[in-house]
Amino acid sequence: MTPAKPHLNTPSHPNPTPPPSAAKRRISTSPSILLTLLLLLITPSASHAQDLDLQQFRSKSYLIHTNLTRDEVRTFGRHMDTVFDQYQDRFREFHSRTLAQMPLYLLRTEQQYQQFMRSQDINATNTGGMFFFSPKSQGLATWTQGRSRSQTFQVLQHEGFHQFAFNHLGKDLPTWINEGLAQYFEDAIIVGEKMITGLANARRVQQVRHALDSNTAIDFAQLVNFSHERWADTLHSNPDHAALMYAQSWSIVFFLIHGENDRYQTAFSHYLQKVSAGRDHQTAFKEAFGKDSLRPLAKHWTHFANQQQPDPINTAAARMEFLGEALRFMYQRGEPTPKSLPQLRDSLQARHFVLTRKSHGITVEINADDSELYRYKRRNGTSALFKLLEPSRNDLPPRITAAGLHPEPTLVWSRDNDSKLVQDIEYR
Repeated sequence: MTPAKPHLNTPSHPNPTPPPSAAKRRISTSPSILLTLLLLLITPSASHAQDLDLQQFRSKSYLIHTNLTRDEVRTFGRHMDTVFDQYQDRFREFHSRTLAQMPLYLLRTEQQYQQFMRSQDINATNTGGMFFFSPKSQGLATWTQGRSRSQTFQVLQHEGFHQFAFNHLGKDLPTWINEGLAQYFEDAIIVGEKMITGLANARRVQQVRHALDSNTAIDFAQLVNFSHERWADTLHSNPDHAALMYAQSWSIVFFLIHGENDRYQTAFSHYLQKVSAGRDHQTAFKEAFGKDSLRPLAKHWTHFANQQQPDPINTAAARMEFLGEALRFMYQRGEPTPKSLPQLRDSLQARHFVLTRKSHGITVEINADDSELYRYKRRNGTSALFKLLEPSRNDLPPRITAAGLHPEPTLVWSRDNDSKLVQDIEYR
């Protein structure tokens, strides 16, 4: 996922693309986390970082190579330790293929991230983060500056699952399941030391439903049998089809975990165990779900996908991220600070404000003319406008909250070591 870019636009037609959600109902508690953060100065080398002057910090589960400060690293280390605990809890029957801590390369800027990836002989253009592996090294890499902390967490959770899967579930997971699970964990949120999963991403829910309604959905049997080569080929040659490929993979994984009162969880786990052990994935699927299971599974998934509703928590958070980027845009231009949500809405719609994001090389535009961006739904079905709160400091924009949701998301602001605005979403 690349940083969001706001711009002014006078569209020739309304943009039908819904806003992306940062969007399992199961909650698990992670063990208490102690970040040791042992600072070890290292000598950068061409094989790892060229002239980036990285230091090493150790959290419980990660060896973090970074040019961030100790305090900045602590936030990301704690978060990723909680995430890693969730991975281990969910996949406790799988055993790590390495006892070492996971390598995490956390750079300050996108330029530094690109420089580091070039040092690994990898072209990371148009990527927002990556799990990479080669004969000489492997690691999880991204950057922090220019996007919200929540967006960086999403990248780390997504790519962090790929890293965990590589080391615990094996190198040959079918791509649809690897990407489906990565998106599933990308959408999770951390509340205290708990990770809440099973949040239905609004953009993906709507995208899959639209494909089913318009008879453009990818055939279920074809998708679960996609080869790595076909997946990569589609990603590079047909971005629109690739976007649906990702969304449907997420939807099928979500269904196999939560569909029909968790009916398929055991079979799904057996399938993962078999492919992790090296079994051909088509044979493993038949053994886990049944010899003639594809057609009935496709039918049940279609019904599930048509009925699935977006989760109000991540839908609200995604809209708050959009409003936060708009506030940042206005604040940095020295414009008067809106005093209320309606005032912010009217200002954005008058100037035809549009936010552009890229995810997996796919561009999504969020248009301020969409009236739903300024509202959220409570769990009882009623809706309300987001509320602007007073800034916590004079040099920060207003905060935004969705009162009445549980957990309740609040968009908050801080400044990094370069005095750049950083937004985050906290849950209470």
